[in-house]
Amino acid sequence: MRKILFLFCIVLLTACHTKHDGTLTIGVLKGPSAISVSQWLDKAPVIDGKKLHIEIFEEPADLQAKMIQGKVDFAVLPTTIAAILYNKGVDYRMIACPVQGSVSVVSSDSITSFNDLKNKTVSVSGQGTTPDVLFTLLASKYGFRNKELLIDYKIGNHPDLAQAIIMGKITTALLPEPFATMACSKNRSVRNVISLSNELAKVDSTLLFAMTAFVARKELVEKNSAMIDSISDRYQSALVWLRSNTSKAADVTVAAGILPNKEIALRSIPKCNMRYLKASDNWQRIEKYLDIYFHFDPKTVGGKLPDKRFYYGIH
Repeated sequence: MRKILFLFCIVLLTACHTKHDGTLTIGVLKGPSAISVSQWLDKAPVIDGKKLHIEIFEEPADLQAKMIQGKVDFAVLPTTIAAILYNKGVDYRMIACPVQGSVSVVSSDSITSFNDLKNKTVSVSGQGTTPDVLFTLLASKYGFRNKELLIDYKIGNHPDLAQAIIMGKITTALLPEPFATMACSKNRSVRNVISLSNELAKVDSTLLFAMTAFVARKELVEKNSAMIDSISDRYQSALVWLRSNTSKAADVTVAAGILPNKEIALRSIPKCNMRYLKASDNWQRIEKYLDIYFHFDPKTVGGKLPDKRFYYGIH
């Protein structure tokens, strides 16, 4: 959260607007967000007469900087970060939740149930992140006392966390796809032992795991709703294509450097849980998801729940 506030203050000093040069730019994070636009990476679509340029970011902070500067028209990023930016005045509106995602406990230890994690050190890539909040919530539901919950935040991003468990430097970690599959594939002693999504479903079967938001700049939303509807339809079709053409998508993601090899891509892509859910149809479920973070720590969503203007199509 401090990182985002610092970034917000610095970038505002040099803020500028997107260049209107006949292209539209969508920023995506390396991982499930980038995988979700595999079809577009293979062949960039033309939306409203403008070619769609896809920019892949390694670090969320770099994508946030571009959003603060208004240099990307669209973005796919964690819903919590989208909420923080919106509440800080970086006015991007949520069009859909394209990636529900999957977060797992992976371990080389003899763990078979959530209760086995009591008094075990679990490595997580950052306080207040999706894995951290959901894991802490589940631990409280299982009756863990504070001293029984041992979370290590030393490793600050998913790729490095995956590499640490592959190298045997840590024994247990929380990882989203595709990093969970990557860790298990590269070290045969590491297993995917618990799905946080499945555990959450046991707690509340109605909860939408709204991990990722597809957002658009306010100016586009307000001035060109036809374009927004067009790209929304194309994105929905791209996810249908992805589910039907996993092998081709695997080739594309490997060529783009998103995933290391086709074997891991073929195993990981189906686990990323990608369905195009329009914000206008699901805003109450998305709000319920964000409310979990708000009650964990209001700062994880920018101090308050986003108002209804955050959700495109809500009047």
